Amino acid sequence: MRIDDFIRAVEGEPERAVTWAVRAPSAQTLEAASRSGGMSLTDFLSEPMKVESRRVRFGHVLGPPASREAVEGWHGRRASRQLPVDLLALVERVNGIHLWANLETGRSYAGMAPIEEWDLARVKMYGARADEALLDDRYVALTYHRDGASFVVLDVASGGYFLMDVAGPDESTPIGKNADDLLDWLWRSRIPPRDEGAL
Repeated sequence: MRIDDFIRAVEGEPERAVTWAVRAPSAQTLEAASRSGGMSLTDFLSEPMKVESRRVRFGHVLGPPASREAVEGWHGRRASRQLPVDLLALVERVNGIHLWANLETGRSYAGMAPIEEWDLARVKMYGARADEALLDDRYVALTYHRDGASFVVLDVASGGYFLMDVAGPDESTPIGKNADDLLDWLWRSRIPPRDEGAL
């Protein structure tokens, strides 16, 4: 899917408001937790919580174009890793793709992160001290995931995009070979919000 087609698809899908059940601690629990010394986690979790219905708005959020400084900064930190030209053209139009984002936070359950957040896939998945044997430095994580469970990863050596799970990072789930394939996969993989209904 070309970037212009992707933007049209995003613009053509209207916002949605859904009702979610939200658990909220009582005023007494919050007061006890805020006192000096606080409250043990066990006590906090054993306190009854009231469940409220709440309307939450969702929509698609496309980040503003990446600045020249952001792109140069990424390359400056990773001089040996050149990003594909079509991926750079994408972030120069849209820097961050958050499909069905909670409009209060601007983030989705999973989405394409802005270039400023891209890092070695090994570091994103396992932390800065992760053994290099886990995943080669040629893999760069482009996305975020609320649970940190899986990431869209670019192999800068081949130009291929893959979905990698932290339980077994490998190339067994290819996404495509260019930014158009990446956009197509992001659009097909969006997770629409679900209404839990009023309580």
